[in-house]
Amino acid sequence: MKKNILVNINKGYIKHFLAMINSLAINNQDSDFDVYVMHTDLEPEDKANILTNVRANVNLIYIFMDKALFKGAPKVKRYPYEIYYRIFAPIMLPESVDRILYLDSDLIVHNSINELYNMNFEGNLFIACTQIRGFMQWFNRIRLTVNKNHFYINTGVMMMNIKELRKVIDTDQIFKFIRRNGWRMCLYDQDVIFKFFGDQVKLIDPKIYNLSDRYISFYNMRRPKHKINADWVANNNVIIHYLGKNKPWKDNYKGILKQYYHKYAVNKR
Repeated sequence: MKKNILVNINKGYIKHFLAMINSLAINNQDSDFDVYVMHTDLEPEDKANILTNVRANVNLIYIFMDKALFKGAPKVKRYPYEIYYRIFAPIMLPESVDRILYLDSDLIVHNSINELYNMNFEGNLFIACTQIRGFMQWFNRIRLTVNKNHFYINTGVMMMNIKELRKVIDTDQIFKFIRRNGWRMCLYDQDVIFKFFGDQVKLIDPKIYNLSDRYISFYNMRRPKHKINADWVANNNVIIHYLGKNKPWKDNYKGILKQYYHKYAVNKR
């Protein structure tokens, strides 16, 4: 049975998407993938470029996200409409999809995702990682007025229980919340998932499934006797995530994870 993968991209991220999706395909050759690509601005030549550069075990399925879908959605200067795509996924995906792995394009999958993909939701809507603890979890609960059972997750890597999400998603209610609370929101998609579904999340280890250089720095400061180094990453990690502005394709990148991006990079637009 094929594995379902969900991504959202625009023209500017095609090259990075190709590095991510080929890293997934190369390191999971025992699997075939239906990759659902949500987009607004890809043209035929972009799709031809992508098709030329993906592996044989990747089947691309494009979902055009008409801007009319976002009528009534607040516009966010710092972020494109792509921030809303994950919210619409349960509505836009075909009924045959009951679970899907969402992956950001600024990451690399360098090991098998079988364990993650087949994980039991245990009644939850999401399986994901949190990269914050203690005070910041408390602060986000206060900021968005939720209880202690809500966990703030990073939405760059997450298993989505599409079958159950279809039953509860209410985009009108979500947009109403954003319009009223935009002034207190930071990362709109993460804030929305936290507010509406944060108490229905199964947490997994970010060292394994959502590792960034920033996380490595914080972790190594707290546990100097058990530091994450390059050997540990090679032998234990599954998914690397280049969070924030620290991107491996930029000259000012700092960290130990750059090699993984360049291993899979496609030198095309």
